[in-house]
Amino acid sequence: MRSIDILLVNGEPENERDVIRIVEDASNFFPIETWGDVKYLAKLMLEHDVTIATGGESFGAFLFEKLTKRIGRIKRSNKLTNLLLGITPDPIIAVYYFLDGRRFRRTLHLVHDYVDERIGVVSLFRVNEESSSKVVAHGLGHNRGLRHHLEPIDLMYTELLRTSTLQVEGFCKVCVRKLTEDRKNT
Repeated sequence: MRSIDILLVNGEPENERDVIRIVEDASNFFPIETWGDVKYLAKLMLEHDVTIATGGESFGAFLFEKLTKRIGRIKRSNKLTNLLLGITPDPIIAVYYFLDGRRFRRTLHLVHDYVDERIGVVSLFRVNEESSSKVVAHGLGHNRGLRHHLEPIDLMYTELLRTSTLQVEGFCKVCVRKLTEDRKNT
């Protein structure tokens, strides 16, 4: 059974226990024995890639691709075998380019979570404590082999419907409907 290793990226030292508690709360959405344990590895101070402005305030932010590559390098250089999850209170953004008629346009999207079988990132930027566990659970659901999609908080793992701790509020309606149908069929 695999474990989850946590890197706290640019977080305050007093938040280390809170971050581990959020991950433990998130893993409570899943059946027992999904992961072995949660280990705090280190606090990592990284320079932000860009500055973004929202609501009249400026924030340092990470570019999604650069941050995942950094975490991947840390995993490889330390020969870690568990899922390596980087959690940050800072925004993580993905930049997409698209052709709009005659020219290329750029759009930015906040990334709340992304987890694959090796590494993951979770941004707790403007996410309250109760929703934070859902964001982490969503990412960990993708780690169980589920496809990602654009909704930031959604229900991706059918076993979540069987747990008494599930709070449906704020989850993607499409996934709730799909998984409710799956539950009826089992």
